[in-house]
Amino acid sequence: AAQLAFEPRTYQLVPLLMALRLSVPRLLIADDVGIGKTIEAGLILRELMDRGEVDAFSVLCPPHLVGQWVGELKSRFGIDAVAVTSGTAIRLERGLPLAQTLFSAYPYTVVSLDYIKAEKRREGFARACPDFVIVDEAHACVGTHQGRQQRFELLSGLARDPDRRMILLTATPLQNSLLELYGLVSFIDEHAFGDVKSFREQFANPGDKRGFEALKERLRPICHRTLRRQVTAYIPYTRRLPLV
Repeated sequence: AAQLAFEPRTYQLVPLLMALRLSVPRLLIADDVGIGKTIEAGLILRELMDRGEVDAFSVLCPPHLVGQWVGELKSRFGIDAVAVTSGTAIRLERGLPLAQTLFSAYPYTVVSLDYIKAEKRREGFARACPDFVIVDEAHACVGTHQGRQQRFELLSGLARDPDRRMILLTATPLQNSLLELYGLVSFIDEHAFGDVKSFREQFANPGDKRGFEALKERLRPICHRTLRRQVTAYIPYTRRLPLV
Protein backbone atom coordinates (compact mmCIF):
# COMPACT_ATOMS: atom_id res chain seq x y z
CA ALA A 1 0.00 0.00 0.00
CA ALA A 2 2.94 2.34 0.60
CA GLN A 3 3.68 2.21 -3.14
CA LEU A 4 0.22 3.46 -4.12
CA ALA A 5 -0.71 7.09 -4.69
CA PHE A 6 -4.42 6.42 -4.04
CA GLU A 7 -6.77 4.36 -1.88
CA PRO A 8 -8.27 1.47 -3.86
CA ARG A 9 -12.00 0.89 -3.60
CA THR A 10 -12.92 -2.34 -1.87
CA TYR A 11 -14.31 -4.02 -4.99
CA GLN A 12 -11.10 -3.25 -6.90
CA LEU A 13 -9.18 -5.60 -4.58
CA VAL A 14 -11.19 -8.68 -5.58
CA PRO A 15 -9.18 -9.53 -8.75
CA LEU A 16 -5.97 -9.14 -6.73
CA LEU A 17 -7.21 -11.68 -4.17
CA MET A 18 -8.21 -14.04 -7.00
CA ALA A 19 -4.77 -13.71 -8.60
CA LEU A 20 -2.96 -14.42 -5.34
CA ARG A 21 -4.83 -17.73 -5.01
CA LEU A 22 -3.43 -18.96 -8.34
CA SER A 23 0.04 -20.49 -8.67
CA VAL A 24 0.32 -18.83 -12.10
CA PRO A 25 -2.09 -15.87 -12.14
CA ARG A 26 -4.16 -15.80 -15.33
CA LEU A 27 -7.37 -13.82 -15.15
CA LEU A 28 -9.99 -12.27 -17.38
CA ILE A 29 -11.29 -9.00 -15.88
CA ALA A 30 -14.55 -8.13 -17.63
CA ASP A 31 -15.96 -5.18 -15.70
CA ASP A 32 -18.38 -2.64 -17.08
CA VAL A 33 -16.83 0.52 -18.54
CA GLY A 34 -15.69 2.97 -15.86
CA ILE A 35 -15.28 0.46 -13.03
CA GLY A 36 -11.49 0.60 -13.02
CA LYS A 37 -10.01 -2.38 -14.90
CA THR A 38 -6.71 -0.53 -15.28
CA ILE A 39 -6.51 -0.04 -11.52
CA GLU A 40 -7.40 -3.67 -10.82
CA ALA A 41 -4.67 -4.93 -13.15
CA GLY A 42 -2.21 -2.39 -11.75
CA LEU A 43 -2.89 -3.59 -8.20
CA ILE A 44 -1.99 -7.16 -9.20
CA LEU A 45 1.18 -5.97 -10.91
CA ARG A 46 2.27 -3.72 -8.04
CA GLU A 47 1.67 -6.43 -5.42
CA LEU A 48 3.67 -9.05 -7.32
CA MET A 49 6.49 -6.54 -7.88
CA ASP A 50 6.54 -5.70 -4.16
CA ARG A 51 6.74 -9.42 -3.37
CA GLY A 52 9.72 -9.81 -5.71
CA GLU A 53 7.77 -12.14 -8.01
CA VAL A 54 7.78 -9.81 -11.05
CA ASP A 55 10.87 -7.98 -12.24
CA ALA A 56 9.73 -7.25 -15.80
CA PHE A 57 6.37 -6.80 -17.52
CA SER A 58 4.67 -5.69 -20.71
CA VAL A 59 1.27 -4.05 -21.08
CA LEU A 60 -0.16 -4.71 -24.55
CA CYS A 61 -2.86 -2.28 -25.65
CA PRO A 62 -4.25 -0.43 -28.67
CA PRO A 63 -1.99 2.46 -29.76
CA HIS A 64 -4.38 5.18 -28.54
CA LEU A 65 -4.11 3.83 -24.97
CA VAL A 66 -0.30 3.58 -24.73
CA GLY A 67 0.20 7.08 -23.33
CA GLN A 68 -2.67 6.65 -20.89
CA TRP A 69 -1.17 3.43 -19.53
CA VAL A 70 2.28 4.98 -19.13
CA GLY A 71 0.73 7.87 -17.22
CA GLU A 72 -1.45 5.68 -14.99
CA LEU A 73 1.40 3.37 -14.05
CA LYS A 74 3.55 6.36 -13.10
CA SER A 75 0.96 8.46 -11.25
CA ARG A 76 -0.92 5.70 -9.43
CA PHE A 77 1.64 2.95 -8.92
CA GLY A 78 5.02 4.68 -9.06
CA ILE A 79 6.16 2.56 -12.03
CA ASP A 80 8.20 4.15 -14.84
CA ALA A 81 7.32 2.26 -18.02
CA VAL A 82 8.55 2.92 -21.55
CA ALA A 83 6.15 3.32 -24.49
CA VAL A 84 6.93 0.96 -27.39
CA THR A 85 5.19 2.06 -30.60
CA SER A 86 6.02 2.42 -34.26
CA GLY A 87 7.14 5.96 -33.42
CA THR A 88 9.40 5.13 -30.47
CA ALA A 89 10.88 1.68 -31.15
CA ILE A 90 13.67 2.80 -33.52
CA ARG A 91 14.84 5.44 -31.05
CA LEU A 92 14.75 2.96 -28.15
CA GLU A 93 16.73 0.35 -30.10
CA ARG A 94 19.36 2.81 -31.30
CA GLY A 95 22.69 2.16 -29.61
CA LEU A 96 21.73 -1.15 -28.02
CA PRO A 97 24.33 -3.96 -28.27
CA LEU A 98 23.48 -6.50 -30.97
CA ALA A 99 22.83 -9.22 -28.39
CA GLN A 100 20.43 -7.08 -26.37
CA THR A 101 16.73 -6.82 -27.18
CA LEU A 102 14.62 -3.77 -26.53
CA PHE A 103 12.68 -5.74 -23.91
CA SER A 104 15.76 -6.80 -21.97
CA ALA A 105 17.07 -3.22 -22.03
CA TYR A 106 13.69 -1.84 -20.88
CA PRO A 107 12.03 -4.32 -18.47
CA TYR A 108 8.88 -2.18 -17.94
CA THR A 109 7.08 -1.56 -21.25
CA VAL A 110 3.70 -0.49 -22.60
CA VAL A 111 3.49 -1.88 -26.12
CA SER A 112 1.20 -0.97 -28.99
CA LEU A 113 -0.62 -4.08 -30.21
CA ASP A 114 -0.68 -2.68 -33.73
CA TYR A 115 3.11 -2.34 -33.68
CA ILE A 116 3.97 -5.71 -32.16
CA LYS A 117 1.40 -7.88 -34.00
CA ALA A 118 3.35 -7.89 -37.30
CA GLU A 119 4.81 -11.34 -37.92
CA LYS A 120 8.43 -10.14 -38.06
CA ARG A 121 8.07 -8.48 -34.64
CA ARG A 122 5.68 -10.99 -33.13
CA GLU A 123 8.17 -13.87 -33.17
CA GLY A 124 10.96 -11.80 -31.65
CA PHE A 125 8.64 -10.47 -28.97
CA ALA A 126 7.49 -13.99 -28.06
CA ARG A 127 11.13 -14.89 -27.35
CA ALA A 128 11.89 -11.73 -25.35
CA CYS A 129 8.50 -11.12 -23.70
CA PRO A 130 8.50 -10.83 -19.89
CA ASP A 131 6.64 -13.47 -17.91
CA PHE A 132 4.01 -10.98 -16.72
CA VAL A 133 1.68 -9.50 -19.35
CA ILE A 134 -1.41 -7.30 -19.15
CA VAL A 135 -3.58 -7.14 -22.29
CA ASP A 136 -6.03 -4.24 -22.49
CA GLU A 137 -9.07 -4.45 -24.77
CA ALA A 138 -8.32 -8.14 -25.21
CA HIS A 139 -11.59 -8.65 -27.13
CA ALA A 140 -9.81 -6.96 -30.06
CA CYS A 141 -7.51 -10.01 -30.18
CA VAL A 142 -10.17 -12.56 -31.14
CA GLY A 143 -12.11 -12.81 -34.39
CA THR A 144 -11.60 -13.47 -38.08
CA HIS A 145 -10.58 -9.98 -39.24
CA GLN A 146 -6.93 -9.99 -40.39
CA GLY A 147 -5.77 -7.56 -37.70
CA ARG A 148 -7.55 -9.52 -35.01
CA GLN A 149 -6.12 -12.77 -36.36
CA GLN A 150 -2.58 -11.34 -36.08
CA ARG A 151 -3.26 -10.26 -32.49
CA PHE A 152 -4.76 -13.69 -31.75
CA GLU A 153 -1.61 -15.40 -33.02
CA LEU A 154 0.48 -13.06 -30.86
CA LEU A 155 -1.43 -13.84 -27.65
CA SER A 156 -1.70 -17.54 -28.42
CA GLY A 157 2.07 -17.69 -28.72
CA LEU A 158 2.54 -15.89 -25.40
CA ALA A 159 -0.04 -18.10 -23.67
CA ARG A 160 1.81 -21.29 -24.65
CA ASP A 161 4.37 -20.58 -21.93
CA PRO A 162 2.65 -22.20 -18.91
CA ASP A 163 4.59 -19.99 -16.47
CA ARG A 164 3.60 -16.67 -18.05
CA ARG A 165 1.22 -14.64 -15.89
CA MET A 166 -1.49 -12.98 -18.03
CA ILE A 167 -4.18 -10.48 -17.03
CA LEU A 168 -6.72 -9.81 -19.80
CA LEU A 169 -9.00 -6.78 -19.66
CA THR A 170 -12.12 -6.58 -21.79
CA ALA A 171 -15.64 -5.27 -22.14
CA THR A 172 -18.27 -7.60 -20.65
CA PRO A 173 -17.85 -10.68 -22.86
CA LEU A 174 -21.06 -12.44 -21.79
CA GLN A 175 -22.99 -9.76 -23.67
CA ASN A 176 -20.95 -10.24 -26.81
CA SER A 177 -20.34 -13.26 -29.01
CA LEU A 178 -19.92 -16.48 -27.03
CA LEU A 179 -17.25 -17.52 -29.51
CA GLU A 180 -15.39 -14.33 -28.62
CA LEU A 181 -15.56 -15.42 -24.99
CA TYR A 182 -14.29 -18.87 -26.00
CA GLY A 183 -11.29 -17.25 -27.68
CA LEU A 184 -10.51 -15.05 -24.66
CA VAL A 185 -10.70 -17.95 -22.22
CA SER A 186 -8.41 -20.03 -24.46
CA PHE A 187 -5.61 -17.58 -23.61
CA ILE A 188 -6.23 -18.17 -19.91
CA ASP A 189 -6.79 -21.93 -20.00
CA GLU A 190 -6.95 -23.75 -23.30
CA HIS A 191 -8.59 -26.76 -21.62
CA ALA A 192 -11.37 -24.81 -19.88
CA PHE A 193 -14.04 -25.56 -22.50
CA GLY A 194 -12.65 -28.30 -24.73
CA ASP A 195 -13.03 -27.77 -28.46
CA VAL A 196 -15.32 -25.27 -30.16
CA LYS A 197 -17.86 -27.94 -31.11
CA SER A 198 -18.43 -29.10 -27.52
CA PHE A 199 -18.50 -25.49 -26.33
CA ARG A 200 -21.26 -24.66 -28.82
CA GLU A 201 -23.25 -27.73 -27.79
CA GLN A 202 -23.05 -26.86 -24.08
CA PHE A 203 -23.44 -23.09 -24.05
CA ALA A 204 -24.59 -21.65 -27.39
CA ASN A 205 -28.34 -21.84 -26.72
CA PRO A 206 -29.31 -18.39 -25.33
CA GLY A 207 -32.56 -19.72 -23.86
CA ASP A 208 -30.86 -22.45 -21.82
CA LYS A 209 -30.73 -21.01 -18.29
CA ARG A 210 -29.07 -24.12 -16.88
CA GLY A 211 -26.34 -23.91 -19.51
CA PHE A 212 -25.81 -20.21 -18.78
CA GLU A 213 -25.44 -20.90 -15.05
CA ALA A 214 -23.01 -23.72 -15.81
CA LEU A 215 -21.01 -21.32 -17.98
CA LYS A 216 -20.81 -18.74 -15.19
CA GLU A 217 -19.70 -21.43 -12.75
CA ARG A 218 -16.97 -22.61 -15.13
CA LEU A 219 -15.74 -19.02 -15.47
CA ARG A 220 -15.80 -18.20 -11.75
CA PRO A 221 -12.14 -19.09 -10.89
CA ILE A 222 -10.65 -17.26 -13.88
CA CYS A 223 -13.05 -14.43 -14.74
CA HIS A 224 -14.11 -11.46 -12.62
CA ARG A 225 -16.91 -9.14 -13.65
CA THR A 226 -18.17 -6.09 -11.77
CA LEU A 227 -21.30 -4.32 -13.01
CA ARG A 228 -22.11 -0.63 -12.62
CA ARG A 229 -25.19 -1.37 -10.54
CA GLN A 230 -22.98 -3.18 -8.01
CA VAL A 231 -20.81 -0.13 -7.29
CA THR A 232 -23.20 2.83 -7.24
CA ALA A 233 -22.15 3.46 -3.63
CA TYR A 234 -18.65 4.28 -4.95
CA ILE A 235 -19.32 5.85 -8.35
CA PRO A 236 -22.16 8.37 -8.81
CA TYR A 237 -23.13 7.54 -12.39
CA THR A 238 -25.28 10.13 -14.15
CA ARG A 239 -28.83 8.89 -14.55
CA ARG A 240 -29.92 9.29 -18.15
CA LEU A 241 -33.55 10.30 -18.75
CA PRO A 242 -35.30 9.96 -22.10
CA LEU A 243 -36.03 13.23 -23.90
CA VAL A 244 -39.38 11.98 -25.22
